Amino acid sequence: MKAIQIKTFGDVDVLEEIDAPTPIITSKQVLIKNHAVAIDPYDVKFVQGLMGEADKLPLIPGSSVVGEVIAVGEDVTDFKIGDRVAANRHHRTYAQAVPVGQSAVAKVPDNVYDAHAVAAALGAATGYQMVVQDLDVQPGQKVLIQGGAGAVGSVAVQAALNRGAEVYATASPANFDYLRSLGDVIPVDYHANYEDTLHEFDAVLDTIGGDVTIKSAKTLKSGGKLRNLTDYDETALSAFDIDIQHAYLVGKRPILAALLADIAAGKINIRIDYTAPFTLDNLKKAHQEARHGSLPGKVILTF
Repeated sequence: MKAIQIKTFGDVDVLEEIDAPTPIITSKQVLIKNHAVAIDPYDVKFVQGLMGEADKLPLIPGSSVVGEVIAVGEDVTDFKIGDRVAANRHHRTYAQAVPVGQSAVAKVPDNVYDAHAVAAALGAATGYQMVVQDLDVQPGQKVLIQGGAGAVGSVAVQAALNRGAEVYATASPANFDYLRSLGDVIPVDYHANYEDTLHEFDAVLDTIGGDVTIKSAKTLKSGGKLRNLTDYDETALSAFDIDIQHAYLVGKRPILAALLADIAAGKINIRIDYTAPFTLDNLKKAHQEARHGSLPGKVILTF
């Protein structure tokens, strides 16, 4: 099968096309004939060597897949050959066939396009999980989403609105119209000292980190929840009477299935920048664009 691998970390030229053997699945895995992958920030940073080097190289990167089940392990009970599914997994999706444990796989509703399904698998699912599970946002709560125009933040904004929250979101003023297109959200200029005027929030999702985490803490009421997707200074945050935790995508079926159902129902929209065929040149181009922050939405490469 055709696949893209890396032998070392570095610039986009470390991505190389190979002929790889078709994966052999375990008893609890399904094998997915890949229809499309999303270019996610994690994968871009991983190829650069910015996500740690514990993974043994060479390897096939990529974290999202949508496609058709073409084989099932003997202990798989929830899927059959021919099912259209999506999933997030740790690497190995830049390939024509992808093995995934059944616990991470969700069926794709008929009215959800491949591009939107695969775009949901990582960043969107993270934002969705943060709101419905980690922060457990309730109706009437006051919620701040840091980085509200991004792939994670924009879905978090929509999920919080769907739960009946009063939603604020930080972004560049250039993205205020986009934020307003998501619903009754209050845009906040991330350049401003908004922590001086915004207070008594019940929950904050921080997708940025660094100094933004301190700003986030200052906006929360006593006992408020802060979920942070990056590292933070525990000593500095200990001065605040808040519930702060580092959070990450669990990557299991219930969250992705619920998100796909909301997409199918028109309750969540995911911004797609463009789609293109899955080729080495197109993959390098997309990774290069992502490194320079020039993508307003997801890039999807199709097989």
